[in-house]
Amino acid sequence: MRQNIPLCAILSLSLMISSCVQAPVFKNADYALVESNYPIVAVNGTDIEKTYRMDIEAGDTTLTVVYNTYQYDYFCTFSWAAAAGTAYEITDHENAYPLTLYRWHRKNSLWSVRLEPVDPLQCTRQLPDDA
Repeated sequence: MRQNIPLCAILSLSLMISSCVQAPVFKNADYALVESNYPIVAVNGTDIEKTYRMDIEAGDTTLTVVYNTYQYDYFCTFSWAAAAGTAYEITDHENAYPLTLYRWHRKNSLWSVRLEPVDPLQCTRQLPDDA
């Protein structure tokens, strides 16, 4: 029984450390960071290879992200002025549209918040490629 106590303590400590919120890392001072739970497929009207994380230059930005469902794919387009040194997150969050863009702010090592939700300009519904 006593041997399990140190093991439990080590497991608990490693779980706490791994659950800490990590600060975003930016390419340089003129860039912002975008993370998405769904693939980003176009930047400023140019198709790209699917990615879930990317550095973008500060300024006017337009991204297209695909929200995949069993029945349809929704191509959602977001447009906003990205601020340098700012992290953004695109995720589904049970809002009016399938996806929402948030400014992501790290409060401390254990807590972050989503701020300033932005709806997409449009979401176009299409049948999946494999249908």
